[in-house]
Amino acid sequence: MAYDVGLEERIDEIIAGWAVDVAKRKMFGGLGYFIHRNMAFGVKADQLIVKADAEMLERLLQEPGMGYFEFGGKQMKTWLLAEGEVLDDDNLPRLLEISRDFTLTLPPKQ
Repeated sequence: MAYDVGLEERIDEIIAGWAVDVAKRKMFGGLGYFIHRNMAFGVKADQLIVKADAEMLERLLQEPGMGYFEFGGKQMKTWLLAEGEVLDDDNLPRLLEISRDFTLTLPPKQ
């Protein structure tokens, strides 16, 4: 299944206002967005792949439409998947900022 180009456009609009460079590349039928070569978030179909610290992940899991991201039959412990229906004009920017802020705490990859 192809990824949602409309979601990509919404994300690109939001991150255009950030004071940090975000690189984007196609991967695994979706998109990955990278900050300092660390994947910060991604798009799978009409869903947002979210990365955060353990405490925030636990809080986010309590919200509707949020669950662990599964890849290759494995549940990824540090990644969540936000269903398309919860990515409204308030929640999408919030989730992107959570992922951005966490990724900025990681050492840049060479």
